[in-house]
Amino acid sequence: MKLDVARSWQESGLSQVDFALANNIKLVTLRYRITKLRQASSEDPAFIQLSGFSASCGISIRYPNGVELMLPSQTPASAIKSLINY
Repeated sequence: MKLDVARSWQESGLSQVDFALANNIKLVTLRYRITKLRQASSEDPAFIQLSGFSASCGISIRYPNGVELMLPSQTPASAIKSLINY
């Protein structure tokens, strides 16, 4: 299935560019399949609700557009990875 490539990329831990080069896939094709996988996945919401933590400690992610997310230190690595790669 074409979405298996996107799943393989997610599990690889590689950047999209490195994965595409290593697997002889056009970057635009990989990104298209990742988009389709995200659309098809009902388990991967666009927003993850987090509550019950102190904003004074934890993980901070700042995007190039200035948006900053404060996450609890116990946030699963998979959730952090999805926020960075999204």
